[in-house]
Amino acid sequence: MNPNTPPEPEAADLPEPVIRSGKRSVSIVWLVPLAALLIGGWLIYKAISEKGPEITISFKTAEGLEAGKTKIKCRDVEIGQVQEITLSRDLNQVIVKAQLIKEAAAFLSENSRFWVVRARVSAGSVTGLSTVFSGAYIDIDPGAPGKKVLHFEGLEEPPIVTTWEKGRHFDLLAERKGSLDVGSPVYYRQIEVGRVAAYSLAPDGTGITFKVFIKDPYPAFVRQNTRFWNASGIDLKLDARGIQVNTESFVSMLVGGVAFDVIEKFGPPAAAADPEAGSFRLFPDRQAAEEETYTVQNYYLLHFTSSVRGLSPGAPVEFRGVQVGHVVDFRLDFDVNRNTFDIPVLIAIQPERIHAIGGEDQPRQSVKRMEAFVEKGLRAQLRSGSIVTGQQYVALEFFPDEPPTKLGREGRYPSIPTLPTQFEEIGTKLNRLIAKLEDLPIDQIGSDLRDAVQGAKRITNAPELMDAVKSLTAAVNEIQGLTAELRTQTAPEITAALQQAQAALAASAASLQSDSPLQIRMKIALEELAASARALRVLADFLERQPGSLLRGKETNQ
Repeated sequence: MNPNTPPEPEAADLPEPVIRSGKRSVSIVWLVPLAALLIGGWLIYKAISEKGPEITISFKTAEGLEAGKTKIKCRDVEIGQVQEITLSRDLNQVIVKAQLIKEAAAFLSENSRFWVVRARVSAGSVTGLSTVFSGAYIDIDPGAPGKKVLHFEGLEEPPIVTTWEKGRHFDLLAERKGSLDVGSPVYYRQIEVGRVAAYSLAPDGTGITFKVFIKDPYPAFVRQNTRFWNASGIDLKLDARGIQVNTESFVSMLVGGVAFDVIEKFGPPAAAADPEAGSFRLFPDRQAAEEETYTVQNYYLLHFTSSVRGLSPGAPVEFRGVQVGHVVDFRLDFDVNRNTFDIPVLIAIQPERIHAIGGEDQPRQSVKRMEAFVEKGLRAQLRSGSIVTGQQYVALEFFPDEPPTKLGREGRYPSIPTLPTQFEEIGTKLNRLIAKLEDLPIDQIGSDLRDAVQGAKRITNAPELMDAVKSLTAAVNEIQGLTAELRTQTAPEITAALQQAQAALAASAASLQSDSPLQIRMKIALEELAASARALRVLADFLERQPGSLLRGKETNQ
């Protein structure tokens, strides 16, 4: 023991405890757990009161989804998170349990739609590229208000039209679906203005009803006389008019599309389409949309015995180059009794295509007019519409040289007489020409020709002809020598003589001028001659009066 350590006190030295009686007070220590309990309760209440609805969404696959990480967004605003992903009992679906925020409860109804946003690459667009780095998420379209539900069937594809997109839906009726599908674009003058939202088979199975959505402000361009047509792919048509290629855009070539416009030939744009109006007709292509709709069609039969290769249903029936109808159908008939083949072609003529001038024409009376036309020489003929495509069409023309006939009738269809094709006519003429050539006495002609050649040969080889040729050659040589002599000798002399004569004439002309010296001298001589004549006349008068002066001389007193 350390000597410096003080000694421990004994028990007897400790003071006795004093026990005091009185009221027991609550310790302040208990306030801490109480406050914690209150705060916890408030937090629990707050958590429960602020907790949003818990929903379940079923998808076919959970590709890109992850429990505890995948978000649920509405217009890129987070409103919840996936909590659990399980499989359904039949393994056909994936059940996604998600927790939403309280405010999202207002979005939920039986019309709400959920779909997974992930990167999608299609022929028409590329969407969801941001999810390549951030991961897929579930988007929601609240839809119209409705009954509150907490279980939803998720969409496998994003909806074409969402609640916040403004526009109008139009119904289109088509005979076939073609290449159109949900999401196919809708074009107005090659500008994409909408999408095909849905399609369904008509209740009676006679057509397809497409529901297209056109976003604002483009519904204003849909007028009452607007026509829609299928603009899918490349509209390549080979017919009697040649090759026609039409397309709206490269996308429509791949995924199809619908286009609409007001066809100018049908008049100016009418009023905007009534929202309560019925559906529009979807034409198979633009050409069909540009054709008028005719209510009256008169059917006629044509009989051809030659090949109709290149003729197809829908081929035009033209009169003087103007289409008045089309080919409906044709078949091949065999007459067992006569062992002959016949090809009846059924055509439809639309009288409304012909505009009457000078009065009203009743389209249903056109059969009577056809009877009169046939009596005047109207005939049907197959003609080639295009050398490239080889397509044929039916031409109605007047042939006044044809013998008169009447409009026939077979069954319920009247029959128009036909003529062979132009090629057949050429072949017939060639056959006739060949027949005439065969009738010619070719052997006799050849014999006569041979005799004529031999006679000509004898003439050309005759000695007299050779002598005549030699004489003619000598005469020609002499003429040529004479001509050369005239050109080299006689011609210069004639030229010199002409020049001298020309000079003489020039000198004569100079001497005959009024101011020439010769003229002056001749004038003086004439004046002197005139003076001499006057003197002789005076002398003669004097001698007549005094003849004796010749003997006596002139008297001085006179």
